[in-house]
Amino acid sequence: MKISDIIEQFIIDIIGDEASAEISRNELASYFRCAPSQINYVLQTRFTLDRGYQIESQRGGGGYIRIEKISAEKEPYLYGLLETTKQPMSFTRVMQIAEFLVSNDIITAEEGAILTAATSDKALAAPQNISDNIRSNILRETILHLLKR
Repeated sequence: MKISDIIEQFIIDIIGDEASAEISRNELASYFRCAPSQINYVLQTRFTLDRGYQIESQRGGGGYIRIEKISAEKEPYLYGLLETTKQPMSFTRVMQIAEFLVSNDIITAEEGAILTAATSDKALAAPQNISDNIRSNILRETILHLLKR
């Protein structure tokens, strides 16, 4: 298991069933005997809006990082996602969104699998810049459909 995976799981365990948790980047880096930049990497790639988290950071002597779970109320979350679909999207990002939607019972596991299959690089078979735009459009139309039902 990679250190990034271990750090991610540790933070998830800290949050537990709570809505948020505050951690110290330096204390976490010291605990795992890694550079604070490794903690930043985990926070920036594993605790994203697409995965249902929001990060707030306070720097300085008493600095902290607050990680909050985003409420997965269907409509507010989906409207927020509509804003993100205005930009091209990687397949990894769409997979993270689909996983979050499934884990919060907004879509079924089967619908999540269909969404990821339809937006995969294999399905789109186009140059990266074109496939990222198409992928974003597919996700946008899917979200609009979910808001109607």
